[in-house]
Amino acid sequence: MIAAAIFVFLFSALGINGSTPVETSENIEQVVHVNPPAPGTSRYQYMPFDVPPGTTRIDISYEYDRAGNANVLDIGLFDQRGSGSDVDARGFRGWSGGRRSKFFVSQDEATPGYLAGSITAGKWHVILGLYKVVPAGVDVRFKIKITRGVPKAAHGSLSNVARRQPDGRARWWSGDLHMHTVHSDGDWTVAELISTARVRGLDFICITDHNTSSHHVDIDRLQNREGPLVLRGEEITTYGGHTNAWGLPFKNWIDFRVRPNDSARMSAIVNTVHRVGALMSINHPFATCGGCAWTYHSAVKDFDAIEVWNGDWDFADDLALVMWDKMLRTGRHITAIGSSDSHRSANMIGQPTTHVFARSATQSALLSAIRRGQVYVTSEVNTPIVTFEAARLVGAKRWSVGDEFQLPKPETIRFLITTSGLPEGAVISLISNSSKLRELTGAKESQVIEIDCGESGYFRLEIRDASKKMLALTNPIWVKVRSW
Repeated sequence: MIAAAIFVFLFSALGINGSTPVETSENIEQVVHVNPPAPGTSRYQYMPFDVPPGTTRIDISYEYDRAGNANVLDIGLFDQRGSGSDVDARGFRGWSGGRRSKFFVSQDEATPGYLAGSITAGKWHVILGLYKVVPAGVDVRFKIKITRGVPKAAHGSLSNVARRQPDGRARWWSGDLHMHTVHSDGDWTVAELISTARVRGLDFICITDHNTSSHHVDIDRLQNREGPLVLRGEEITTYGGHTNAWGLPFKNWIDFRVRPNDSARMSAIVNTVHRVGALMSINHPFATCGGCAWTYHSAVKDFDAIEVWNGDWDFADDLALVMWDKMLRTGRHITAIGSSDSHRSANMIGQPTTHVFARSATQSALLSAIRRGQVYVTSEVNTPIVTFEAARLVGAKRWSVGDEFQLPKPETIRFLITTSGLPEGAVISLISNSSKLRELTGAKESQVIEIDCGESGYFRLEIRDASKKMLALTNPIWVKVRSW
């Protein structure tokens, strides 16, 4: 509800020998009272304001009593195409969450997190995300500066053409699928992430800024054939859990306005991501940050992957691993990945690293391989190196992570494990149906385990150091035993 609205108009005109176009500005101040959302209601509030014809730039700032961090309000912007409704995705112009107290948009420039472009007259909306609000509510003061004049020439769109070309030979490619820049709450620039990934030997990265697509412009501008491949992504950040979309088309924005526990709406978001050819991952489902805990439980069937390893291994990752194993026990083929979730250099990219077995470091090849589960994860970019294969006692064919093969009847399966770069005291565990079947020390680089396989299931590896911290994990090899 708008408690007060104060309009202050300031007009200025500049002219030099009559040759400089006239520029005018109008300052608007509005005070909006925000109440805490009732359970099951929208977590967003919209403040409309009018943009007159001829506007070339809009500057917006906001302030409120944070009450010792008891009040936290996120912010974003929709243009005249939107109606100020959670179910209307039209007109998105940017999101900065709680990172910034001010931002601007114009025809060819905008604050990181926001989209430059035409400033069309009509009713625009500031959107507030009600992350935390005290019971009494809080007043929010907005200052909006409307500038009118002659806009600069637009630069035109960019094309994401640089790609690592296929060479026809399948191999393991190393990458990181979750990181942030100045376009949301990170300190990295897109250029810094690309340069750092190249130095660290990563073949691909996906930049997943929160609830925006503004970083896509920088990605396409800076992508080059030297690598790494840079995928466009978005972390769809809700107050009931976070997800990543990988491989989005240029400037394709995925709506994040999903209420906690609304699994049907989250499933619809996943379908939207799939329709544009991208993949969707559950992020850090047990992280302790506010709004990170996963609430969309019946929607997990629609996801392609789950981030079981986020940054340095801790108890939240162990819980995510248990969640993943429960999904595997139902027969659900969902791929486990690990990501740095890097926001700055102190939280380095590639720790952990996701390794993908594909014919090329192209977006289509990598996403297809991730969908199939041809993935393993390590604590560092280059170590440890892990090979995990299965074979029948008769025949030369071998299967690797992500593969599924059939047995005509119960029989003994041989698992071949090759590792390098393991520290002293490392333990290799063979896991099946959430149970630990065998443990091996990492002292030998090549080892063989034979298992009597009497029923359908999956087999995967975990490698931990002497303190039980994860060093590597693989996705499963699936076995189907024919039943008569």
